[in-house]
Amino acid sequence: MYYHNRLLLLIFTFFLSLIQGQNLNEQSYKNISGLFNSYSENDERALVFVNLYISKAKKDHNYKKLIRGYEEAIYYSRDVNRKLLYADSTIITAIQNKNDDDISRAYLGKGIIYYYNRRQYKPALEQYLIAFKFSKNSKDDYLKNKITYHLGMVKSYLGYYKEAAVHFEEAADYFEKKSKENVHPNIRLNNESGYFNSIYRLSTCYRNLRLYQKEDSLINIGLRRLHNTAQLSTEYGYFQKGKGVQLLRLGNTDDALQYFKQSKDILSHHQDDASLMTVYFYMGKAYWSDRKRAESLQYLNKVDSLVNKFWFVTPEIRSGYEYLIKDAKQNKNYERQLYYTNQLLKADSIINADFAMLSSKIHREYDTNTLLEEKNKLQRVHKNGFIILYYSMGFGLMILCFSIWKFRKREKALTIKYQELLEKFNTSQPTDHFLESKPVSSEEKNIYSAEIIEEVKANLKIFEERKNFLKQNLTLPIVAKMIGSNRTHLSYVLNVHLDVTFTTYLKILRIRYITNLLLEDSKYLKFKIDSLAEKCGMANRQIFSAHFLEINGIRPTDFIRKRLDEIQKN
Repeated sequence: MYYHNRLLLLIFTFFLSLIQGQNLNEQSYKNISGLFNSYSENDERALVFVNLYISKAKKDHNYKKLIRGYEEAIYYSRDVNRKLLYADSTIITAIQNKNDDDISRAYLGKGIIYYYNRRQYKPALEQYLIAFKFSKNSKDDYLKNKITYHLGMVKSYLGYYKEAAVHFEEAADYFEKKSKENVHPNIRLNNESGYFNSIYRLSTCYRNLRLYQKEDSLINIGLRRLHNTAQLSTEYGYFQKGKGVQLLRLGNTDDALQYFKQSKDILSHHQDDASLMTVYFYMGKAYWSDRKRAESLQYLNKVDSLVNKFWFVTPEIRSGYEYLIKDAKQNKNYERQLYYTNQLLKADSIINADFAMLSSKIHREYDTNTLLEEKNKLQRVHKNGFIILYYSMGFGLMILCFSIWKFRKREKALTIKYQELLEKFNTSQPTDHFLESKPVSSEEKNIYSAEIIEEVKANLKIFEERKNFLKQNLTLPIVAKMIGSNRTHLSYVLNVHLDVTFTTYLKILRIRYITNLLLEDSKYLKFKIDSLAEKCGMANRQIFSAHFLEINGIRPTDFIRKRLDEIQKN
């Protein structure tokens, strides 16, 4: 099916190029980019239009636009090898353009593919070092510090903790200074993210260097400054994990588990599987220390599940297999013991290849010779290996059936929720989300006159009709001023007479507004989630998605997909 779709895509690209090739000069770069901007990452349907952009840039000999075209091709390509080919094209074009900043960014981009998509750290380091060389004389401090941060990332994974710490210290200093500047909120948020990510990664370097006081200090800074910060919730999840590791080291498993659980919830929401794998490992380790074997095995097996899914393993989580082997051995479950032994041998082969500096320093209760001896014994016990194969096939079939059942069940639930939401919007009025106004009691009259309360209500209606709630960064005092009232009167009317908090009031108005747009005008169904968030006055896609789910009971991506399906059927 994949190759069939690829063939159709190529045919469509060919004919589209023939049709539009004649008028390529008449098309602006902005118009062409508008054709692919609405697609999501790794959606190869966008490549049809990206290739038009690249063709125009080649025809115009416009190196800047050609570089941008190749970068877009990397973003929309699903296949990692194809991403690398476009990355090479980006590098070649940047060299032809003779611009060191472009060359530096191109090598950085290729390194990121090796690091995040292939989990190949040594090639990633090579690309980062070349990017660093070309950025030395650059005036773009953001670019230089971004490269510095990525150098720190790959060096810390490879075990060069002292060198990585220097990189993270430098990046943290830069981003902290930049985060204090009076700039656009989105730019400031990017700088804050860079700062908190840098000090978190620095804290992990300190932990591996056994500089625990420095590690603890950074973890405490992160937790103190990020508390209740929804915009940087992923970073907050990292520091929760760091605090859990700290407490586990001190023997306080109960409190450590509480921090791990909070980190797990945040990282699961953001689908950060690499970090989640580490959290699962430490939760398994904590439960093992508490002699809660069942809970420990549950989380250690989750680590194994993610290892199989991404085939990604680090020295930090390696010992999880030692716990699993020990448990299987004690319970005389030779089949599981053989499985975990094979997994640990594979993990060691990866660690020896990717983490050569660390592999000799890792304490191994089960060294390679011991593992191989155990494996041979277990294989002799299980001469009839085909039984294991049948079990594996049966288990795989069960997993497949369960996945299909779970998928269908989820789709059915989403369809019901979508239909309920449609009915709700078709039958309700804009004010239906709020309770009917309560009459002014005699006790209230001593505090607030009926005239004041009714005036606030009337001005709120004007506020809603004018859609002033779409403005960003609204606070209770700001809105009170906008409607000619004060925060005390406004807060009272909202809480007592409309039975909502100020935050919930804004949330409902914004989500109802954007939902109506999605229902009434299909063009908004092509918008990216970030654009929809901005359209209704919200800071970012994470906050928007969470509020949309809270108010409508369905995620915006699922809602848009259901809406598009409905339009297609009609």
